[in-house]
Amino acid sequence: MSVLKQQAAGSSAVQKQLAQAQAQNAQLQEQLASSLQPAQGMQTGEAVKLSPATQDIVAQGLATIVIDSKGTHLVVQAENLPTLEGNEAFQVWLIKGDTPQNAGTFLSHNGTGAVYYTLDSANDYDTVAITLEPDAMGDEPRGTMILAAKIKG
Repeated sequence: MSVLKQQAAGSSAVQKQLAQAQAQNAQLQEQLASSLQPAQGMQTGEAVKLSPATQDIVAQGLATIVIDSKGTHLVVQAENLPTLEGNEAFQVWLIKGDTPQNAGTFLSHNGTGAVYYTLDSANDYDTVAITLEPDAMGDEPRGTMILAAKIKG
């Protein structure tokens, strides 16, 4: 009889775990369905013109903070960018003081490119910048600054 009680107790524990897993699965499916829906109520926050870092650069750009039902985002667009060679890439940085935060990389097409980056809640950066990097794998700026602007953060 004790073997039957152990099997019954084991079966009950498995059923409980299965019910918890099913509930968690249902919750994850709801989150996934929500994330696939278009954002609603989009508002434009701060928008700043990105200025060339040196006089010989003809590139220009715009950095815009966008707020919607899914969070706060940074949209960076640039044009008249220098031509990329080999593995080079453009990288966007959010900077607070001397500390850069990678906001994404992009490859240009006919001198234009863009990045979309979701900001965390502690988005008190003071500068947004674009650099020309040797590749798209940098954790900190290694290349030449192309465009930059002060932001309120």
